[in-house]
Amino acid sequence: MNLKWQKPAAIFLLAAIAAGGVLGAVRYRHANTPVYSVDFMMDTIIEQKFYGENAQEAADKIRQELAHFENTFSMYRPESEITKLNEQAGVREVVLSEEAYRLLKRSAELSRSSKGAFDITIAPLTQAWGITSDHPHVPSEQEREAALSLVKIDDLVFDDALHTAELLRKGQAVDLGGIAKGAACDIVRQVAQEYGITKGYASIGGNLVVLDDKPAGKDLTFGVRDPKGDASQAIGAVTLYGKTMATTGGYERFFEEDGVTYHHVLDPKTGCPAQSDMLSVSVICEDGTLADYLSTTLFVLGKDAVLTCLNREDFQIIAVGADDTIYCSASLEGKILPVTTSHPYHFVYGG
Repeated sequence: MNLKWQKPAAIFLLAAIAAGGVLGAVRYRHANTPVYSVDFMMDTIIEQKFYGENAQEAADKIRQELAHFENTFSMYRPESEITKLNEQAGVREVVLSEEAYRLLKRSAELSRSSKGAFDITIAPLTQAWGITSDHPHVPSEQEREAALSLVKIDDLVFDDALHTAELLRKGQAVDLGGIAKGAACDIVRQVAQEYGITKGYASIGGNLVVLDDKPAGKDLTFGVRDPKGDASQAIGAVTLYGKTMATTGGYERFFEEDGVTYHHVLDPKTGCPAQSDMLSVSVICEDGTLADYLSTTLFVLGKDAVLTCLNREDFQIIAVGADDTIYCSASLEGKILPVTTSHPYHFVYGG
């Protein structure tokens, strides 16, 4: 068996480091020295670059809050609230903290609105495939079907009065991996606001959160990764302020077994990696949690779903199709600077 497991690599573009769908700052000039740091948390690279009198304090607080977030929501942390919920599946309800209850319930609501393309009870499948482990593998059909039978968002029930959640059947489990980085971006923005930081950005894996103002009046322009290229190549560059850009793509994590490549984005309907006609989907909006959810959901649903959303006003899309077409929201026309690549991409704006 030829087995290979690749995780997103750190990428160096000018003075910036990032991972996943965002390459980093293509152009980032400033008058004042920024506070800059790179850490490895939440199983990914986290980069922060902020300007302002309290930038160091904000960066330190963000690091602290993200560690708390991981300890609260990771299914791989033995003391997390999600782990405790999963351990009590089919046994009893679990009392959750306000922050855990709020995010878990919202994630469940988004799951129910996804047409089956996104489901936070996907953990049994994640574990069957070993998606986040050092030894991913293709499960047998029997293993896959057994895990798939446990994936059902309606079996996650809530009690608003008691702040409890319960998984109704043994073996069921929640995995917030498909939404966690977007929620972490919301934490970054909130902490930055608390410290009066309005200039800079943070990259959390494939997700990028950019604050509201220009440092020294200069634009912040970021590259969107070419899913057919290596980690240093982009399809285009976009200027962002006050937004989060979340990206989902099959190139982010994958493994090879017996000559076949399997990516990490599982389809809750089939229990297998999504057979998408999209190579990557990036979603831009103010709400990081929503952006992360939408990028995953639209990647799984594919081209038809992407096309129906290209004229939406509440979020924007940059989606690379397997047909070498880059589908962009109508509102992005004239705002994306295409980058010459070795692939003959064609930009289309609007649905």
